[in-house]
Amino acid sequence: MSLSSSQLHIHISAQDRPGILAETLAFIVETGWNVVDIKQFVFNGLLNLSILLDGCDESRILPLREALSSYAEKMNFKATVYPWKTANRPDAPYGHRSVVTLLCESMPSAGFLEITQIFAELDINILRIEQLDSGDVHALEFIIGTREAHSSEEVLNALVKFKENYGVDIAVQEETYFRRNKRLIVLDADMTFLQCEVIDELGKLAGVGQEMAAITHQAMSGEMDFKSALLKRVKLLKGLPVESLQQLSNSLPLTPGAESLVNILRHLGYKIALVSGGFQFFIDKIRDSYGLDYGIANQLKVEDGKVSGELEGEIIDAEAKERALVSLAEKEGFSLRQVVAVGDGANDIKMLARAGLGIAFNAKPIVQRQAQASINQSDLRLILYFLGINGKDLQELDELSGGGQVQSWPEK
Repeated sequence: MSLSSSQLHIHISAQDRPGILAETLAFIVETGWNVVDIKQFVFNGLLNLSILLDGCDESRILPLREALSSYAEKMNFKATVYPWKTANRPDAPYGHRSVVTLLCESMPSAGFLEITQIFAELDINILRIEQLDSGDVHALEFIIGTREAHSSEEVLNALVKFKENYGVDIAVQEETYFRRNKRLIVLDADMTFLQCEVIDELGKLAGVGQEMAAITHQAMSGEMDFKSALLKRVKLLKGLPVESLQQLSNSLPLTPGAESLVNILRHLGYKIALVSGGFQFFIDKIRDSYGLDYGIANQLKVEDGKVSGELEGEIIDAEAKERALVSLAEKEGFSLRQVVAVGDGANDIKMLARAGLGIAFNAKPIVQRQAQASINQSDLRLILYFLGINGKDLQELDELSGGGQVQSWPEK
């Protein structure tokens, strides 16, 4: 259907009830207009309905306007009818779209004012706002548009002060099909999936806890090369009995929300991997215990039932983590834009950068500055909001995944 340069826009606001759209369409059909587009939503019981019409005959405007106005007055709702030029699309220049997701305990009016002022000052147009949840977590999505292409980093940098002022966790993602079609998640283990640094716990068992923790802090903060720090720490474990590793593996604390996150993502058909700068002995046990698909880590060398103080095979440093993420995506046939990566340390930065969505989880400042998203609360389930899942769906997924049902996907 070819469209005229002049169209008609109908806007109706009313207390919602069944039949308003049908009643409106009856007048449209009766006066000979063609429906080009319809948008409708209900907010707090109030209907907002917009209908774009094309009819090419201005003589039809008055009959439609009079009929609708008379009916609206009778039914106690508001109907506005006005000509619309097809070139009059204020949002059209803002064609570069992103989604900004906010997580917080609550958002005061001053917070809404500040973020909208920031967007306005940067000529960022807010196209839509969706509330994903308003329970224990307040989760909001802002769909924004800009005139020129922009990066996630540019938007995040503009929101640094806002984030600090209101204690908000933020993700910025390009608004594409891939945002809601993630298929692989790659998580760091220590201080991400687990609520501890395993090597530090081993250091305590070996009687070198303080020295071990000091080196770990330097490595995770980017103050020391990870590979050098790892080899230095492994050397401190020389002579530690294998039985100590087994003892520790039985008491590793999971980060809150970890098991629920795994259950839900498995139900949705995700592939799940742990890629860790820690040790394969522990990663294998976690992988098997929670039904993960992959576990990649460093291999401790053991001689005569004791840790030798050396590693075997490839060292899983920042570059190896990045390679592992790319390799797993290729193996599964996924685009990198379908990959989520989650980590907290400097050795996770390259992995986070390669993923479609890189999340700094309770991370060091150096990591947060370079990630598309950050979470500064100890709950891995919050990741699900960044995937576009709302509170109602999350509750349903909790019930379904708890029953062990797994979503099947078509064979490639």
